[in-house]
Amino acid sequence: MNSWAAFSEAAPHLAEAGKRLLVGEDGVAIAFLGTAQASGALHLAPVCPIFCGQGLYLSAAAHSPKVRDLRRDGRYALHAFLGENDEEFQLRGQARETVDPGERARVHEAIPFPSFDPEDPIFEFGIETVLWAHWERVGQPDTRAVRRRWPPLPTA
Repeated sequence: MNSWAAFSEAAPHLAEAGKRLLVGEDGVAIAFLGTAQASGALHLAPVCPIFCGQGLYLSAAAHSPKVRDLRRDGRYALHAFLGENDEEFQLRGQARETVDPGERARVHEAIPFPSFDPEDPIFEFGIETVLWAHWERVGQPDTRAVRRRWPPLPTA
């Protein structure tokens, strides 16, 4: 799995678009987190991802469904709110719980809002795949989606 920093270095244009879509004017990132429950049912929840150092993290209430899902399985999809022309950004990968006290302290310092419990679990999002897309010529007969993936799909 790749950190946010490794992804940013490999695909700076996509990382720039992603951060722009994730982080609002108030400096707080907001996205939807998709996880899988033990039953196989899918769970979707709004979250506030945290950019800190080399990584992208999540602090979540200890007894929430998303924490249960991430601890059990770790797979996730994180999707930013739609931008102009339905621009979208999605990360997928494996989340890792952060237990190191120093790393936890750095993440807490990076949280841009006061409402969190310092005892809540923190997860770092390992990045496996990224999708960025937007629409060109919106409202015209030749409207089309422009999609960029990382890593790029192999060509045949």
